[in-house]
Amino acid sequence: INYIQETTIFREFGPLSDNTMRLSYEFAPSLGNSLSRQTTDVDARYYMRLGGSGLLALRAKGFKSWGDAPSFNYFGGNSEMRGYEYLEFIGSETAFLNAELRFPVIEAMLTPIGVFGGVRGVFFANMGGGSFDGQPFKWWSNSPEVLTLAPGLLAQVNGFRLVDARASYGLGLETFALGFPVHFDWAWRTLLNRDWEDIRFA
Repeated sequence: INYIQETTIFREFGPLSDNTMRLSYEFAPSLGNSLSRQTTDVDARYYMRLGGSGLLALRAKGFKSWGDAPSFNYFGGNSEMRGYEYLEFIGSETAFLNAELRFPVIEAMLTPIGVFGGVRGVFFANMGGGSFDGQPFKWWSNSPEVLTLAPGLLAQVNGFRLVDARASYGLGLETFALGFPVHFDWAWRTLLNRDWEDIRFA
């Protein structure tokens, strides 16, 4: 069963305003010796127009599968968690959030071989994670925690931080060349707490 809503207004560079949503539920019953499962999948996108062709783009995607033989979902890289490996995240329960501020830098480029599409800039931030059924997963923590770095060496971490989830932020440039989209992105990974990052990635 799928419910799809599409009210997005597009321009030559992509979405400009309104929203897109897809809600999905799948049920595979147990027949004979076969294994059963149920799966839900939600993908919602919202575009808020800012000025002439600038916009704030928000996306939330969640996936959950359970039963005798749960399905799984994978994501990462591209526009789904920039700064991480392609399809790095996998699990029977996954989710990620993405926010982008997109704006024009150059509307059009006149070159010796013709007029090329404009250049657009983007600031972005992502957060997400995934796990399998029975695997412990904690998005974040705000409680103080004392960690053992080495025998006799302790460190205390305070403040908000991501535990099993991951996040990134950065900026990019987008254009079209010969009809194909071209993206240049610079991304930095973060756990939203510098002291926690130093310990986890030491």
